[in-house]
Amino acid sequence: MQEWRAVKVLICFYSRYGSTAKLAEAVGEGARTFPGDTVWIRRVPDLEPDAVIRQDDRWRRTREDLIRRYPEPQPIEVAQADALVLGSPGYFGNMAGALKHWLETQFAQVWRGEDIGEKAGAAFCTTSTVHGGNELTIATMLTALMHLSCVIVPAGYLYPTLRRNEMPYGASAVTGPTDERPLTEADLIGARALGYRVAHVARWLLVGRSQEDFRRRFQQWAVTPAGSAGDPPAPPAAGPPRSDDAGSGSSRPPGG
Repeated sequence: MQEWRAVKVLICFYSRYGSTAKLAEAVGEGARTFPGDTVWIRRVPDLEPDAVIRQDDRWRRTREDLIRRYPEPQPIEVAQADALVLGSPGYFGNMAGALKHWLETQFAQVWRGEDIGEKAGAAFCTTSTVHGGNELTIATMLTALMHLSCVIVPAGYLYPTLRRNEMPYGASAVTGPTDERPLTEADLIGARALGYRVAHVARWLLVGRSQEDFRRRFQQWAVTPAGSAGDPPAPPAAGPPRSDDAGSGSSRPPGG
């Protein structure tokens, strides 16, 4: 039996008026499942210049409050996290430009790197109306996480609280055209359940990586120098378990 492991969960969100930030806090509450777990909640900064933001006093006050409470995500946190959760309001059925900009700049040089992959990934959002693009907004964030080789963790309908969420892709809330509708307790419960599930799956992945099973076998699937980039790699031959496979729960390489 594998020993219990603590996990690190990084929640990166963008929020203009505060509702998405509250949903991020609820996801973080759910992700703090066991002693030793680490949850980083980080705010992605606005793209708009200060002069534009100050024309909207509510936006200005919210930004100042969030800056005090949440620092910006750091590259070392991205590298060390076992799970990456993205959150955003939905703008025209897409994630906010600020979050997209952060993803494009943060991962511009490392999106194909081995250190980025093998993380659990999930997403949550807020929208103005019931049919205002909740699913599309979450899908845009999940697509980005797929490009980062994350293992996608949807909300699903596994837990009763997520069945009440009625949206299997992630946690979401409808907050009104001007963010005037407060989050409901059901919204917060769904977000906490998503956070719990992400941390739970991240723990599985962490324990699996401790056996070095994937890394040990990875080269068997790589294209050899003699082959071309378009040639599919030959699957490893099936055979008796190696001595270093004892106790791993698998006696056959992938595809066997």
